[in-house]
Amino acid sequence: MDWPQLIMTVILVSASGALAPGPLLVATLSESIKRGASVGLHSATGHMVVELPLVILIAQGLVAMLEGSALARLTISVLGVLALVFFGLMQIRGALTRRPADLQKLGTDSPRSGMLIGIIFTGLNPYFIAWWLTIGARLISDSFAMAAWTGVAVMYMSHIWIDYAWLYSMSAVAWRGSMLIRSRFLRIMNLVLGALLILLALFMSQDLFSIVFS
Repeated sequence: MDWPQLIMTVILVSASGALAPGPLLVATLSESIKRGASVGLHSATGHMVVELPLVILIAQGLVAMLEGSALARLTISVLGVLALVFFGLMQIRGALTRRPADLQKLGTDSPRSGMLIGIIFTGLNPYFIAWWLTIGARLISDSFAMAAWTGVAVMYMSHIWIDYAWLYSMSAVAWRGSMLIRSRFLRIMNLVLGALLILLALFMSQDLFSIVFS
């Protein structure tokens, strides 16, 4: 995997997670209606406060695991592919079945601080942890193999800007009174991203053969 391929893969996979309607997005929207678009930036910062240490811890653990261990590389690759398929199917299912009313209920008791919203709804989200331990671990592994910690830094920068851009833009939309989360646009976008995750899993599964037969 070269740099452009890694960065584009990170952007695609990250977008599928960031754009999925969930507690963090809905709580941010709920508070943005009252306090303005800056809530999105604060929420993304709170999200990063939890996420960045987790990425560093995972990277440190992977370094120890991957040194001379083909089995560890194979395990991470298999989990990454399976997680891509799982999250892709869950994203498609959510886009087809979730109603706007269900999403609104998630944010009714959100804290007042935008950064606190980011910390709470990130740290207490089991899907967030599972994402980084499976799909994210694969991205970390690939980036570390390319350029050690520099690769991990590039990978994370390619990821985190999407959270900032998405949460801020959605906060701005909510502040102006138009709830994009209720529209068909977000549903269609998540259907497409879910399908792309499954397609990406098929491409990544090709790497399993090189690991097994190397």
